[in-house]
Amino acid sequence: MTAFRDLVPEITDEDIEWVSGLMKLEGLDEQRLAFLRSQETLDMSACPGSGKTTLVVAKLAILARKWKSRTRGICVLSHTNVARHEIEQRLGNTEVGRRLLSYPHYIDTIHGFVRRFLATPWLLSAQYRFTAIDDELTHRMRLRSISVEGKRFLRSFLAHRTFDTSLLRLATADFANPCIKVAKGNLPSGPDTQSYQIMARAVVDTAKRGYFCYDEIFVLGRAQLDARPGVAEGLRHRFPCVFIDEMQDTSAMQDEYLRAVFPRENSGICVIRVGDSNQAIFESDAHTNGSDFPDRSRAVHISSSFRFDESIARLANPFALHAVPGSLSGRRNVGEQGPLRHTIFVFPDGDCSAVLDAYARLAFQQLPVCLHDKATVTAVGYTHKDIDPADTDPMHYPKTVGHYWEGYDRCAGLVAYRPPTLIERVRLAKRGLVKSDTAHHSVEEIAKGLLHLVNLSNPNTKIKVGSRQHVQVQQLLANLNDLACYQQLVVDLLFTSHVISAENWASFTQRFWALASVLAGTSEQPETAQGYLAWVPENGEAPQEGAVQLAVNTFRSAQNHGVLDIKLGSIHSSKGQTHTATLVLETYSHEHFIGSLLPWLVGQQSHGGTRQRKRIVQRLPAMYVAMTRPTHLLCLAISRRTLGEGEEFDANCAQLRGQGWDVQHL
Repeated sequence: MTAFRDLVPEITDEDIEWVSGLMKLEGLDEQRLAFLRSQETLDMSACPGSGKTTLVVAKLAILARKWKSRTRGICVLSHTNVARHEIEQRLGNTEVGRRLLSYPHYIDTIHGFVRRFLATPWLLSAQYRFTAIDDELTHRMRLRSISVEGKRFLRSFLAHRTFDTSLLRLATADFANPCIKVAKGNLPSGPDTQSYQIMARAVVDTAKRGYFCYDEIFVLGRAQLDARPGVAEGLRHRFPCVFIDEMQDTSAMQDEYLRAVFPRENSGICVIRVGDSNQAIFESDAHTNGSDFPDRSRAVHISSSFRFDESIARLANPFALHAVPGSLSGRRNVGEQGPLRHTIFVFPDGDCSAVLDAYARLAFQQLPVCLHDKATVTAVGYTHKDIDPADTDPMHYPKTVGHYWEGYDRCAGLVAYRPPTLIERVRLAKRGLVKSDTAHHSVEEIAKGLLHLVNLSNPNTKIKVGSRQHVQVQQLLANLNDLACYQQLVVDLLFTSHVISAENWASFTQRFWALASVLAGTSEQPETAQGYLAWVPENGEAPQEGAVQLAVNTFRSAQNHGVLDIKLGSIHSSKGQTHTATLVLETYSHEHFIGSLLPWLVGQQSHGGTRQRKRIVQRLPAMYVAMTRPTHLLCLAISRRTLGEGEEFDANCAQLRGQGWDVQHL
């Protein structure tokens, strides 16, 4: 088999010069050049804001330009399609861009790769089919497949047990011997019990009809690798060069797949892993959390960031769980103004109500005037669950992001947020118009709501919700009158000035149902559809006619010379983002988040070191991610008790100032 190095000539200075001009690359230091030139299996550990994705796309452009084979290609895998979007944006109108986005090359998520090359072939060879990969729909179909007697028994069995049947998962691809597991936790009964058999049969019967939960694709993929060992060899021949992006977020199970198909020890292929082990913040025992990444024996470390200046780099560096080689550094030019006053707001115990306004005031004063209208000003917390009214312990306050602003809705900030009712999805779509230059995403939300209503109305319709829902709905509505009704509904919901109220929502639901009944092929409205169409009052006061609707989870602070909007969310949701200013909010889970990291704040400790508590090992990367989001201004909010009393309080304040923080007492 021809090795990767035989498919691509040596990468030269001329290639680097070409791609630098094509992509307007700047700041290519020795480490970045080493990555671009390499034609060997390699790990790139890149700090936040280092231009990692841009470098990956630049290297892909060079390889595509020099690629010799028409049947063997480059495979790019990640957890999201960021690399594809970057290629489309940066190289979409170029010849190399078109090459990368078409055969023989392949760019997809790890999940998409396993589904296409492993799970789907196994299902087809076993004479089964894919109907849908959707956790909620699959769970519904499983419940429908259980007999009346089975449901009665299961309901009785689970009545006094806290077990969620939506967590059931296929454990093996041996459909003849039903075997199940749970996504997290433990099963409530053993394999020999009647309840287990009922649940296992429901899972397998539904699988035979092609319904699967998202993570069950890996079970099917493993079955293909076990049954046909030659498949892995075939994939290595098909893809002699593999890029794995966001390596720190790869789970142990995903890593096992990648090693089985693309072993890094194989000299005939080139495996390039890219990521930052200091940004592994999604808690799971199954995550590798950088344990084998980067491979120190063949790694390039990029420790300089274009996102922020040296003042932010110095403050964030101690929170890197794994020491950044040469120390984290910032390359953003601060200009004549110099670095801003990165501030810790110390609020009175039991009252954090003044924090957001104080932060807005500081940001308004500190940020350059030219940024006021386009600045992304955020406040993020480690814990952002709903406020628990039963937790009245004053030592736990503030426990969650919602304590800083009562209008915060944790669910609306989730990437995969699916509003439980149609009216909430419509409100989400209308708010989306405020923060977007186009109406595309808002129109998509309306189409998603309609398709979800269709599937609730008649699960047998099995409409697969694609990536372009608005187009999908228009294609499904064959009757021109129905199509015109749908288009007018979208216009009336999104582009008219009237406020949707409980009174006029009834007429909108009739219009939605008229379309859904056509697509679902039913005139009967089941309870699930009725519940989805129900009116739900909006949190807080109803907006007045013509009032401006703020984007979701946005706190507006009025200042002397204008207003400043602060977007609230969780640290986890902010990963990968760039902000103009970031405020890290104190929250509580077992102990206060920032308070537990005080030794790192005052300069007494740095990095993970040895024998750190598991909780600290999880919190350091989260703090590092949060502190490396802003380009200009970094702030923290802590309770006064965190700094102690008397001499301890004074000493901690002095040490914080010595580290480069301003301390502002509210």
